[in-house]
Amino acid sequence: MKFSRLVAALSFLLLTSCNESANKQRADIRASFLGFSRAFYAGEGEQALAYISRKTFEYYDRLLPQLRHADERRLSSLPPFALFACLSLRHRYEREELVTMDSRTIIREAFDSMTFPGGAPHFLDIGEILIKEPGKEAVATVFLAPGEKHENALVSFIWENGTWKMDLTSVFGVLSIQLEAHLEDPSASRAQKALHYLQVHENQQIGGEILLPVMP
Repeated sequence: MKFSRLVAALSFLLLTSCNESANKQRADIRASFLGFSRAFYAGEGEQALAYISRKTFEYYDRLLPQLRHADERRLSSLPPFALFACLSLRHRYEREELVTMDSRTIIREAFDSMTFPGGAPHFLDIGEILIKEPGKEAVATVFLAPGEKHENALVSFIWENGTWKMDLTSVFGVLSIQLEAHLEDPSASRAQKALHYLQVHENQQIGGEILLPVMP
């Protein structure tokens, strides 16, 4: 009987300790997001970078060859967010700038102007936080403009260098499904449809030359 009570007490203490640890991690993740938001809304791109996971930088590093050299056909084969990122960044930067551009510069300059890089969705806030792997990875629901909560779009937070950092690209897979509907047209390429969508979104005439590769 005493042994059973001891096991029950130890189990209760362990459960309490785990819950306290998870709550502490959730609080730290929310604090990290708030730190990012403060820097972002202040237009302090360099400070905002401190809250971004290396996975985000790796995504744009992988995108750079397509951004610089892909023609309309190769652009059309890209996933929706990669396609829109290439078109948006080709529109934003001069062709000679793209030759020497790197992912850190792309992301920092986007944050400096209080935007997300290459047309990525802007997270207004995060909702529920789920610890996937204690001390390593968590996910949170996100609120996107106009303040809608997207239950299926989960942004990842990864423990890196002693702090929780956000992977901006972790929502691209789910949200790509919504974008894909705007790219389906047998009379035009996906790149052409994306360009038209971008023109409407930017509310200005954007030249079709951004479908052409950046020549070295």
